[in-house]
Amino acid sequence: MRQVARPAQFGVQHLVCDRCHTLFLKGELDLAAADYLEAVVFCLLGEGIDGISLNLSKLRFIDATGLRAILAVRELCEHRGFTFSMTRPSGQVQRLFDVTGAADQLPIDRDHSGSLAAERRIRPLRGLSVARQ
Repeated sequence: MRQVARPAQFGVQHLVCDRCHTLFLKGELDLAAADYLEAVVFCLLGEGIDGISLNLSKLRFIDATGLRAILAVRELCEHRGFTFSMTRPSGQVQRLFDVTGAADQLPIDRDHSGSLAAERRIRPLRGLSVARQ
């Protein structure tokens, strides 16, 4: 197993409600951050969860590698029988989804019901030992 360090320009905050985890992504999801996101999700999947939701409202930038990471997270959740959803993509992020056709493949909740109240109770991921095999 190798350790995956969190890139300086990318952050993840974590909210747990019952057995569903919401990850609030912040900054830039690019080549430097994609492995970290996948490693965080991989660690969470071992905790007996029911689903993962990605809140993208504070994600300023995403490139093709970041998109691949999101698609990999969705595939991993589906393969293990967990729910997967995304909320609140910013303009640049939504444009990438639209241009690449990923918007048709990703479960994006455009309603956002309840997400604002949840944002007040989030906490940063700290002390999480993220390792990949």
